[in-house]
Amino acid sequence: MIPSPRRQGRTVLLAGRYGLVPLAGELDLATAPAVRDAVRACLDSQPALLRIDISGVSFCDCSGLGALLWARAEAVRAGVGFHLSGPFQPVVTRIVDATGTATRLGLAPQPAQRAVEQRAVEQQEGGGSGTTFDTAQQGQVRATSRKVAR
Repeated sequence: MIPSPRRQGRTVLLAGRYGLVPLAGELDLATAPAVRDAVRACLDSQPALLRIDISGVSFCDCSGLGALLWARAEAVRAGVGFHLSGPFQPVVTRIVDATGTATRLGLAPQPAQRAVEQRAVEQQEGGGSGTTFDTAQQGQVRATSRKVAR
């Protein structure tokens, strides 16, 4: 949980060689330092995998996104696996989509929904393709690439 005036909770859960950082509430300038502290605490225990669960995040701004990108970079630097899990709230989906950071967060394409997304994008924009991203089939982020007329 992200420590906040409204909500207190454990920041890191360790099970064997796996670390879990469950986040809830707002992920913004005020709470990003707490996320970094929780990730540092988790990485200090040298887990094999760092999993950040953002299913409870109700708001995310650029500071919160920066904290998630920093967490992945720190995990890579420490030689630890990284997994961002959801399901993602629409506000999180929008910021990842708008910034194009899905691949930097380690989100992989989910082929099962590609055709549905592509049809929706084509109807809205008159062409193009869409891609849905997924983290181990637990959460989804929609990212769209658009064709540009030259």
